[in-house]
Amino acid sequence: MFCTYCASNLSEHAEICLNCGVRNFKVLNYCDNCGNELNPFQDMCTSCGNILRKPPKGTHPLAPALLTFLIPGVGQIINNQVGKGFLCLFIFIMIGVFIFNNLIIGFIIVGLPILIDAYLIGKKCYEGKAVGKWEFF
Repeated sequence: MFCTYCASNLSEHAEICLNCGVRNFKVLNYCDNCGNELNPFQDMCTSCGNILRKPPKGTHPLAPALLTFLIPGVGQIINNQVGKGFLCLFIFIMIGVFIFNNLIIGFIIVGLPILIDAYLIGKKCYEGKAVGKWEFF
C-alpha cells in the first residue's frame, strides 16, 4: 500500500504515513494501490484500475435540506455557496412574500426547488465531488 499524499510505502494497517505525517486517504495525490500520480478529479486509477476511496466530507445532505425547509437559502450557505444562498433567500422573499402574499404558495413555487437544490448539492459535497459556487442541481 502507498501513501496517498507522498507515495511512500506503507504497511496495510497504517493510518498515518511515517514519512509525511498525513492521514491516509485524506488527500489523494497518489494511488494507494500502485503509487501512480493522480489528478484531483480522478475516481479510478488509470494505471491499475483501483477505485479510489474518497471519504465523505462535509455535512450529511439532509442537514442543508432541513435547514432550507426552515429558511430558504441556508442550505446553500452550508454547502459553501454563500452568494447563491443569499440570492435564493432574496428571491424567496420577493416572490413568495411580496408577489403571492402567501408563504405556502411561495414555498411551493420557489422554496421547493431551493430545497431540492440544497439536498442535491449537499449530496455532491458529501460524496467529495467538486461543486461550483453557482452550480445548481
